[in-house]
Amino acid sequence: MTLAAPTAQALAHEHPEFRGWLTLLAAVGEEAAGSVWADAVPESAAAGVPRLAGATLAIDPNIATAWLRRLVDLAAGSAPALAGAGERLDGLAALEAAIALDTARIDRLADDARVPREPMRAVLPLLAYPWLERCGGRLAGGVGDDHAQGWCPICGAWATLAEARGLEGARRLRCGRCGGDWRAQWLRCPFCGTDEHTRLRGLVGAATGASRRADGCAVCGAWVKTITTLGASAVGELRLLDLATVHLDVAALQRGWRRPTGLGAPIDVRVVARARATRAGTRRWWPR
Repeated sequence: MTLAAPTAQALAHEHPEFRGWLTLLAAVGEEAAGSVWADAVPESAAAGVPRLAGATLAIDPNIATAWLRRLVDLAAGSAPALAGAGERLDGLAALEAAIALDTARIDRLADDARVPREPMRAVLPLLAYPWLERCGGRLAGGVGDDHAQGWCPICGAWATLAEARGLEGARRLRCGRCGGDWRAQWLRCPFCGTDEHTRLRGLVGAATGASRRADGCAVCGAWVKTITTLGASAVGELRLLDLATVHLDVAALQRGWRRPTGLGAPIDVRVVARARATRAGTRRWWPR
């Protein structure tokens, strides 16, 4: 059985507790539609993987700051402790920390903004999504089928979930940050590479059965959720599917399973101020 991706409206109706997060995801989608993030995709990418390794993101600081403040202000609706934090943060520094998924740097930013660390850890990574989504769309064609790791070959993030795709049920790992889409083997842990089928285990939902399940590994303790689909899900749908299947994450955690944190492969993206044309036709460089 193949289940359609849920809509944000349906999720909000069935799970009122998701509404704050759905608001943030909607804002991410709106922001990603802006041409400014497409214009900031690097003209050249690393020959290997991750494709974004060593890239430079040049962006107008006003754009980065405006997006940061909008995101944090929306998050403050559900996490009041974040109120005003966007006014006290540097947009370029926050964006660089979000791309790197660097918890230590995010914690320092939270301390600088005088807000609790936990809500900042949850919200700030979303700051990178619009640019990463645009990079994923542009760089996907350069990813071959020989990448066999559990991390995204574009942005280095650990796979958000797996799709059992099409009538043949091909296994594809997917990235919820940039939309990365890469081949994976069945009966093999994408995190540690274990292929002993006796060490692999699974959890299935009571209502959805095997069409939505969590596939775990007894060696490294990690799991990835697997969704049965007919075709590749758009990145926005991936994020909603991840939210709709959070009960599988809860069940996995209750059994002592764990997911790796941070990035599977560092990318060391540098975020710098981009020159902006003035009325006189000159170019002004905004200081970092």
